[in-house]
Amino acid sequence: MRILILSQWFDPEPTFKGLLFAKELQRRGHDVRVLTGFPNYPGGKVYDGYRVRPATRETIEGIDVLRVALYPSHDDSGLRRGLNYLSFAASASVAALFVKKPDVAYVYHPPATIGLPAVVLKWLRGVPFVYDVQDLWPETLAATGMVHHGVVLRAVARWMRHIYRASSRVVALSEGFKDAIAARGVPGGKVEVIHNWSDEAQLDVRRPEVQRSRNLGFDDRFTVVFAGTLGPAQGLTTLLDAAEQLRGHPDVHVVIVGGGIEAARLEEEIVRRQLPNVSLLPRRPMREIGEILALADALLVHLKDDPLFAITIPSKTQAYLRAGRPVLMGVRGDAAQLVREADAGITFTPGRPDELADAVLTLKAMSPAERNRLAANGAAYYQERLSLDAGTSRFERVFEAAALAKPRTDAAKRALDVALGSVALVVAAPVLAVVAVLVRRNLGRPALFRQTRPGRYAEPFTILKFRTMTDTRDGQGNLLPDRGRLTTFGALLRRTSLDEFPELWNVVRGNMSLVGPRPLLERYTDYYTEEERLRFEVRPGITGWAQVNGRNTVSWDSRLGMDTWYVRNRSFTLDVRILARTVWDALRGSGVVVDPESVMQNLDDERSRPRGRR
Repeated sequence: MRILILSQWFDPEPTFKGLLFAKELQRRGHDVRVLTGFPNYPGGKVYDGYRVRPATRETIEGIDVLRVALYPSHDDSGLRRGLNYLSFAASASVAALFVKKPDVAYVYHPPATIGLPAVVLKWLRGVPFVYDVQDLWPETLAATGMVHHGVVLRAVARWMRHIYRASSRVVALSEGFKDAIAARGVPGGKVEVIHNWSDEAQLDVRRPEVQRSRNLGFDDRFTVVFAGTLGPAQGLTTLLDAAEQLRGHPDVHVVIVGGGIEAARLEEEIVRRQLPNVSLLPRRPMREIGEILALADALLVHLKDDPLFAITIPSKTQAYLRAGRPVLMGVRGDAAQLVREADAGITFTPGRPDELADAVLTLKAMSPAERNRLAANGAAYYQERLSLDAGTSRFERVFEAAALAKPRTDAAKRALDVALGSVALVVAAPVLAVVAVLVRRNLGRPALFRQTRPGRYAEPFTILKFRTMTDTRDGQGNLLPDRGRLTTFGALLRRTSLDEFPELWNVVRGNMSLVGPRPLLERYTDYYTEEERLRFEVRPGITGWAQVNGRNTVSWDSRLGMDTWYVRNRSFTLDVRILARTVWDALRGSGVVVDPESVMQNLDDERSRPRGRR
C-alpha cells in the first residue's frame, strides 16, 4: 500500500508518530512517504543543518521526506503561532498536488490546519485520509489560553466538524476522545481507538549497573520517579505536598526529572520547604531516560484535575508500562482505567497529596514479589495492547478500510442517489399512495414498517418499508413466526418488490444508497468476520450485487462475500449494471423468496456464536 504521512512535525522533531512509525510501516512492505515542515519544534528556531526554503527532499533511514516552507515560531504569541500553522498548511496544500499519489494519507493532528492539505488531497486528487486526533481542538486552545476569542473558537469547532466528516476514518488516542468526537456528530463506527506507543527505538529500559545507578543519585531508598515536562498542567505542587507528608519516612525518595516553565519554581520550593527527600534532575534526552525509569521503584503520572485530562492518556504512561515498573496514576478517567485494566499499579485522585502519599506507602509496604507482579503485568499489557507492533497492526487495518473509499466517485454517486431518488419518489407517489391505502385496508395501521438497521459505519438508522405481515400473536402474547403472519397480499408486495419503495426516502435522506449491500438485522453485526465488516464502509443499498446474484437463494457466506466484493470493486459502471439487472429481475419476479426463513437460517442461528469483533 502507498501511504503518505502528512504531519507538520517529523524527526528530528519530537513526535508520537514520526520516523519510528514510518519505518515500521515500511518494514511491513508499504511504500511510505512523508510531507512535513522544516524542523523548529519546540524551540521555534529552525534546527541546525536546515534552512527554510520553498521545498526540499531528503531521505531519513530509507524514508523519503518532502519538507515545505513554514514560518518558524512556537512562543506564547497566538499570532505568530497561527502564522506557523497557516504557513505550513498553505505550503503543504500546494505540495499535495505534486507528491506521488498515495492509496491513503495518514494525517497527524494537531494543529487543526493540517486538515487543509488533507482536504486538497481528497477532493483534487481523490485520496482518502485517516485523521489521527492527538489533541481536541478548540477545547485545548481555550484551556491553554492560546485563544480567547469566542468567534475564533467557534470557527475552529466548525472546521473540525468538517474535517471529521471529510475523513474516511478518525483515530483517537482514548475512549474519552472517541466519545468527545462522536458527540460532534461523527459516527462512532468511524472512530477507532488506537493508543500511542512509546519511543521504542530510543527508550532503553534495561536496568543499569549498580555504580551507574549511584552516579545518577539512586540508592537503597524506595524511589518514586516523575519524568517529563514540568509545567502547570502537571500540577507538581501536589507531589511536593505529598513529599512533605512523607518526611517521617526517610527511606522514601522522590526524583523529578525534566524541564519546563515550572522547573525554576519547583527548585525554589524544594529549597524553601527544605525537602531532603526530593531530588530535581535536569531534562534528559529520550535515549538516556530509560535507565532512570528502570531504576525506579514506582513511576508517577500526574495531571491537574481538569475535565479535559480525564479523556486523555499522558504519553509517559506507555513508557512507564514498557519500563516494567509499578505505576502511580494521578489522572482521572481513561488513564486510570488503563492502569486498572492492566493491573499495573495504584490510582489516586489528582490534586490530593494525602492520597498520593498513601499510595506510595501502600506500594512500599508490598513485598518485592507483589511489586514485581504489577511491573510484569504492565510490561505484558504494553506489549500486547500498546506497543509499536500492536498499534501498527491496527493502523494497517484502518488504512486498508480507509483506502477503499473513492471520494470523487462516492460524491458523484451520492448526487445521483439524491437526484434519482427524488425523481422516483415524485413519479411513484400515486403508486405509493394506492399501496398505502391497500396496506391499511388489508393489514391495518400503520401502513409503514419501521425497523432499526445498521448503516454506514454500522450506525443505526430507521429503515422504511410497507408492511407485509399482520401482528397476530399466540396465547402468551408473542408474535407468531413470519410464515404465520405473512398474508397473500403481503406476499404479493414482496414478490413485486413494492414493499421496498419507501426506502427511496432513506436514499434521499442519506441513510441508504440505490446500490450497496443490503442493510441486515442489527443482531447479525457481531457475527460478521473482519472481512465481512467491510460492508459498513459504504451506505447500504436498496439493491446490490448479492441481490442480483441469487438474493436469498445463496448461502450466507456467498452472500456476504459478494457484499465485500462489491465494496472493493464498486464503480459507476457496476452500479448501472446492478440497477439494470434489478429492474429486469423485478419484472420477471426472479430470485424473490417471500419467506426467506423457509429456505435459509438466520445468520445468528447458522453461525451460533459471534465470528467478528465485538
